[in-house]
Amino acid sequence: MGVDGIGSGGRPVPGVGGGELDAARSVEAEATTGAEGAQGSERSAGSALLEQLRRGEIDVERYLDAQVQAATSHVEGALSPVQLDFVREALRDQLAADPVLIELVRRATGSAPPTRAG
Repeated sequence: MGVDGIGSGGRPVPGVGGGELDAARSVEAEATTGAEGAQGSERSAGSALLEQLRRGEIDVERYLDAQVQAATSHVEGALSPVQLDFVREALRDQLAADPVLIELVRRATGSAPPTRAG
């Protein structure tokens, strides 16, 4: 017989039960599904860009510019044009300098991001 109720069938703890746990799981599932749905259009646009790159219709530079544009589109209007340009340039600089990001670009596109003249 355990003091803490483990192994003895235990007793219910107020506020913790199957109903509350199931409700929390359903809210979590809805949040995940909603986030995936919102990102679904971005993923399909990113996939279309990647296909254009693979077909040679755009180069890596244009692909990365479009990806940066998509990644920062949610802050358009919230930032001034100067601030938005700064964020986009900083992101592009990171894509060209950060070894982890360079590897991710290489894996996605088959080549490393081009260095940018500053």
